[in-house]
Amino acid sequence: MFKPRFATLCLLATATFGLSACGKGTDATTGSADVAANQAGTAGTSDAPEVAALNISAGPDVCFRAIAKHLGPDAKVSEINSFFSSGKDIDSSDDEPQGQLTVCSVQYQDPADPRKLLGTSMNVRTGKFASPSPVDITVSGGDASEFKLADYIIPLAQVNAAGLAPFMEAQKAAMSKIYSRFTWSGVRLMSPGAFSNVHVLRLDIDGRLAINDIKKTGYAEFAIDGKTLKENNLKP
Repeated sequence: MFKPRFATLCLLATATFGLSACGKGTDATTGSADVAANQAGTAGTSDAPEVAALNISAGPDVCFRAIAKHLGPDAKVSEINSFFSSGKDIDSSDDEPQGQLTVCSVQYQDPADPRKLLGTSMNVRTGKFASPSPVDITVSGGDASEFKLADYIIPLAQVNAAGLAPFMEAQKAAMSKIYSRFTWSGVRLMSPGAFSNVHVLRLDIDGRLAINDIKKTGYAEFAIDGKTLKENNLKP
C-alpha cells in the first residue's frame, strides 16, 4: 500500500504525512519555519561574512553535498529541498543570476531522539546552516500509535543526486526544441507519499515555450540512485 505523500508547503514549511494501517487512515503533520527563513536569506549567523554563491553549475547535488558536510553522510533525512534561480529572462521576479542556489533545506531524524525530526536551512549568502529547530509531528484521523518515523527517513549516503547530471546533459537538445530558454530550477528528495512508497529524487525545469514565450514548468522523478527514471514530465 502506498504511503500518502509527505508534501512541504514552502511558505509555512509545513509537511503532511499520511499513513494507512489496518484499514484506518492516519494523517500526521510536521511543521518548521526553516524554508521561509532560507528564502529570506536569514538562516544561520547574520553577521557571518558572505561567500561565493553556490550554483547548480557545480552539480545538481551542490546542496546535498553541503548538507552531508554539515550533518555527516550517515544522517537520516526525510526530505531535502534545493531551488535555483531561473533568472530574469525566464522569471521576471528572480533577482539572482540564473542557476544560483536560493534555497537549501533539510528535515532529518534527531540524533538524540529517533522519534523526532529536526529541520535546518542554509543562509545562501554565508553558506552557514541555522541551528536546528524541532519539526512538530501531529497525528489526526487515525491511531497515532501506528505512526513510525522510520518509514519516512533514509540515510543521506544512499542518495545520489549527482547521478542526475548525465540525464540533464542529455536533455539539452530535446528541451531546446520546446523552450526558447530553460533552466533546471530544483533538485529535491521527496518522502514516500500517495504516488510512491519509497523516497524519490525530483528534478524541476523552468522555461519559456518557443512557440509563444509562455512560462512553463515541468519535472522528472528518479530512484535515489539518480539514474533510474521513474517519471518524465519535462515536456508540456
